[in-house]
Amino acid sequence: MIGDDIVDISQKIVKLTDNISYLPATMEPFSCDIGFVKTNDCTWIFDVGVGDDAVQAINAVEGKKKIVISHFHPDHIKNLPLVTYDELYVSRNTRKYTGCGTVLETAADFNGVRVLPMPSSHAKGCLVLVAGEYAFLGDGAFCTMKEDKHVYNVQILGQMVPFLDSLDCKYFCLSHEQLFVQHKRAVMAIYHEIYSRREKLEPGNFLINVDDYF
Repeated sequence: MIGDDIVDISQKIVKLTDNISYLPATMEPFSCDIGFVKTNDCTWIFDVGVGDDAVQAINAVEGKKKIVISHFHPDHIKNLPLVTYDELYVSRNTRKYTGCGTVLETAADFNGVRVLPMPSSHAKGCLVLVAGEYAFLGDGAFCTMKEDKHVYNVQILGQMVPFLDSLDCKYFCLSHEQLFVQHKRAVMAIYHEIYSRREKLEPGNFLINVDDYF
């Protein structure tokens, strides 16, 4: 049965390149997309998700494993006690929830893989992983909810937009989106349009409403 389960999980993993793949997000259980980046010395895993499929996919990876957690929300970290790994990287805020992991507060390069902190309205203390042409963003670039409205904090968005512009990649991998992989240029056109709405904000209002995108 264990062998059959592993075969089933392997069939669910989507291959982007010879070395980069992902396990798609699910609604039941509510779990994020999980990225896998194989390098010469290890496999990088971006987020650990929720549920048996994610646990089996991560534990089936052979060799050294290094995990990066994008942020502290349960759909990204809940499986952490159930998976095997050699190294774990988190933001300072996420470590309050995981209770373990090496804290990264500045950009770090690991032989072709970059892990960077990202300004985020969605969650405090987000990390991004960049490998080749792909940047795994998790939910970090998404908005937040306030009084049942979808909003961005204009000041944080003003930091996030140039940060995303600066990433050396061709594609963004966005968790929970119908299209997990999207062209950076198309995504940035949306974020620049959203940020331009700051010009119409009333004095003292620091929230940009994006309900029209939902």
